[in-house]
Amino acid sequence: MKRTLVLFLALVMLLCTVVSAGAEEKYTLTTVLNPSAGGDLVMTLEDLDLSGTLTKGMFEGRKITVGVSSGNYITSTQMIADVLTELTGAEIEIQSNPDDTFTQVQMALNTGGMYDVILMPIAFIHSYAYAGLIHDLTPLIEQYASPSFDQDDFIPGIFNTYANYGGQLVALPFKPDAQIFFYRKDLFEDEEQKAGFYEKYGTELVVPTTHEEFLRAAEWFTKSVNPNSPVDYGYSTMWSKGSSRFSWFNRLGTYGGCEVNDDYTLGFTDGSGVQALEFMLELKKYMPEEALSFDWDTSNAFFVQGNAAMMEQWPYLGTMSEMDGSAVIGKVGAGVTPGGSPTLGGWALAIAADTDDPELAFKFCELATSKDGECLKIQYEMDPCRTSNYTRDVVKDFSDKYGALMDNLAVATQLADTDIPYISAQCGDIEEVYIQAALYGEMTPQEAIDGMAEELQAVIDEFKEDEGIE
Repeated sequence: MKRTLVLFLALVMLLCTVVSAGAEEKYTLTTVLNPSAGGDLVMTLEDLDLSGTLTKGMFEGRKITVGVSSGNYITSTQMIADVLTELTGAEIEIQSNPDDTFTQVQMALNTGGMYDVILMPIAFIHSYAYAGLIHDLTPLIEQYASPSFDQDDFIPGIFNTYANYGGQLVALPFKPDAQIFFYRKDLFEDEEQKAGFYEKYGTELVVPTTHEEFLRAAEWFTKSVNPNSPVDYGYSTMWSKGSSRFSWFNRLGTYGGCEVNDDYTLGFTDGSGVQALEFMLELKKYMPEEALSFDWDTSNAFFVQGNAAMMEQWPYLGTMSEMDGSAVIGKVGAGVTPGGSPTLGGWALAIAADTDDPELAFKFCELATSKDGECLKIQYEMDPCRTSNYTRDVVKDFSDKYGALMDNLAVATQLADTDIPYISAQCGDIEEVYIQAALYGEMTPQEAIDGMAEELQAVIDEFKEDEGIE
């Protein structure tokens, strides 16, 4: 059955109850997860007051400002802010930075006094932490964390990657991200397709786990190659400038490479970078031509309209596939990206080093990343970062793709954004220029990798010189 998570803002006021227990008062919030399907998925959140550490009026007259990007980052943080205001009287201002987010936030942090909390991609937060602009959370946890904080409940891999940097705890995970392999399970399970595939290739049609299986399946389900294919294309994804490097990263680790090593040396000049680009060009044969212009919205729309057999994308595509208007409801499976080296993304909350109210800033972050707090924002593409939430039956019912997300998070190592202070966005721009040149046939894969390596090395060398790094 299709699952749609809907949590009305009005529920914060209408369905919250205060239950007397002697001298204590308990705040609860009942969340109807799928009202359009009869409301059979209901979750009662009983620890939004963080073990009683959030009390009525405790932050009355106090205010913090939270800097976020745009879209659902605004909506999800506003949901958390509304609950915190209802509980404590705090004023939480959500400010968005839709364009050039990294530069805007860095300038604001350098100037000081604008943000108390920021929600940003993890590599950007690491840059700010390197510059001393982010508060070390360890003393705040020791002073302000509730008994239910449970740091060990965060998914270990992403907590270590997102939160720990330069010997400090600099952030709390807010949104886990890894590229996931989505496929039309109805096509891969179709007996007629399986028989035809075996007749042509002499091997079984299986959900791809290797690059070889991936290419064969992509070819088979491309109508220009196989007129009997039930879909037009074997594969699709977003290859517009700004996104194409994720597909390159998905391949890079399979060939033994990486973007940048820990010592700031390039990790793709050993042939792995060329192999990854060459594989992308092979995939291109079985993709729509317009994929080179596909962004997040257009690529997802193409897939949910039923035009492709396979796609690699960030997790929310799994939810979109089950929404009203989708042509593939109940037909989409999910697994680890073929080759077993998915790109790791993710967003986290950090506190500005110069905040005037570290207690309120921390309690906002704690609530947003708490076990119950995470359940307020799942509907807004913000999947859980805590292991325990993936074991809740109601949460599992919301998306049967969560198992695949956990599997991809477990093996993902290549960050979507270069984890080098100050130059992360610049490095991504350089990579996109050369990957696009190869995809459009303006350069050979070798020429593109050579050009990319030369420009990246120059930027990294300048960074090392500025920072006095040998």
